[in-house]
Amino acid sequence: MTLIFVEKITTRLCYTLDFIFQARGLSYELITDANKFSSTNATKLNYSNRSFQGIPSIFPCPLLFEEDIKTIALDKAPFEDLEILSFNQIPDPLASIFYVLSRYEEYEKSERDTHDRFLAYASIQSAFGWLKEPICDRWALCLLRFIGIALIPYLEYKIQPTFDIDSTFAYEEKGMVRNMAGLLRDLSKGKINRVTERIRVWIKKRKDPFDTFDRIKALTGTYPNTRCFWLMADYGPYHKNLPYKNAKQCEIIQELSKSCEIGIHPGYNSYTSAKILALEISRLSTVLKKPISTSRQHFLRIRIPETYGLLIEQGIKEDYSMGYAETTGFRMGTARQTPWFDLRTNEITKLQLQPFCYMDGTLNEYLKLTPEEALVEVKTLKSNVKKYGGAFRFIWHNETLGFQYHWKDWERVFEESIKED
Repeated sequence: MTLIFVEKITTRLCYTLDFIFQARGLSYELITDANKFSSTNATKLNYSNRSFQGIPSIFPCPLLFEEDIKTIALDKAPFEDLEILSFNQIPDPLASIFYVLSRYEEYEKSERDTHDRFLAYASIQSAFGWLKEPICDRWALCLLRFIGIALIPYLEYKIQPTFDIDSTFAYEEKGMVRNMAGLLRDLSKGKINRVTERIRVWIKKRKDPFDTFDRIKALTGTYPNTRCFWLMADYGPYHKNLPYKNAKQCEIIQELSKSCEIGIHPGYNSYTSAKILALEISRLSTVLKKPISTSRQHFLRIRIPETYGLLIEQGIKEDYSMGYAETTGFRMGTARQTPWFDLRTNEITKLQLQPFCYMDGTLNEYLKLTPEEALVEVKTLKSNVKKYGGAFRFIWHNETLGFQYHWKDWERVFEESIKED
């Protein structure tokens, strides 16, 4: 038990300390009585503007004791053997953890890409070179060493594959009109291999290349926490899946749900629309005949706090969208499951955020890495998760598991991702 002296107990403070202590199997107690704090024999931390002789002390910035959202002058400053954030020239490791973990900056910064997504380069971790490591966990461990706790009793580590199902099939079940349009498009672009492939699927001479569900199902035997997220949006520019009532798709969803949790993959326009989100969740719920509790946004479109507020209203308990499309790394500064802190209400919500550290398309299509370069990136990310704790969580798609065309030779990257070290 660690005894922590503060002059005021707040929800922001408790949220931060829960991450530092409870997530690592440690306990703490907050105390505002200076005399009792001084006389009690325990491991101690003074987090206040008072002075206590011989007790590790951190003089706090105001962030964890405020209730509003402010523009803060940020810089980096040394703390022990690490760099942390300073807030208006006040270095504070606890506030550093809260700032990154709560995504404070996403409430106040306006840099967005063409899909209205917060940009990785705009994050403070990117600016200070911390994005590729779980910096909140590093700060937490440094703080524990600072107060004299070197041995951590619990270090969670697991591998959790997750899959987005944007298109159940490439050709099958898509009907004559869509298939003929696709065939003509491939012919006009000289994609003869795809023309041949499409025809062979039509005449039942080969399996649809996106039909990799047997492989996903087999994976769940080793990784029972595998998750799939199914797009149930209406057809449109960013939605090319089958109609949500398609019988064969429903059959696949129902069969896969016997071994794998199926969550909703809310469509492109759902992230700020309660009506669209509710409709798409109800469609998947009807197919599975049960409530839907897990989610990941299509195109990773999140606007904090609006999107998370909508998910909570619809009964979603876990969201897997916390990561970047354009680069790899740790958007929340951790790979650990962490509750979302709503800065509007200063409440710890029931929505559990499940951060991921890379997506297949990020490696291949955004960063343009070769399979060899991607292997190095995956190994580095995986090593960081194993060292600091959490889930090595990543995104692949059923269509990329076919390892065709520009995904040729990428199977070894996937195999490295699921390899138990």
